[in-house]
Amino acid sequence: MSNTVYIGAKEYFPGIGKIGFEGRDSDNPLAFKVYDANKTIGDKTMAEHLRFAVAYWHSFCGNGADPFGPGTRAYPWDAGNTALGRAEAKADAAFEFFTKLGVPYYCFHDIDLSP
Repeated sequence: MSNTVYIGAKEYFPGIGKIGFEGRDSDNPLAFKVYDANKTIGDKTMAEHLRFAVAYWHSFCGNGADPFGPGTRAYPWDAGNTALGRAEAKADAAFEFFTKLGVPYYCFHDIDLSP
């Protein structure tokens, strides 16, 4: 995965850079302690063994609603004036998150990406 971090029209996770491996002794809460993407185990790297993905809906669309009441999560990317603007902002936030975390895959429902 590239070391490039995607930032769209607005940065949604400011102050957080690319998250990387720092080892077990790191006190950085935003660092990998055990997962080292480049470490070889057997004949593959950890990145090849562990193909992480982020679920788009669960991470960026769900507002916390349940049978007992309305949603409790308000996201900054959900505050636009138009459906298209909100969808674009959500995609910007998602791809910023994916690249900062170094996750090469994501999964989604088609409706997650549409305005």
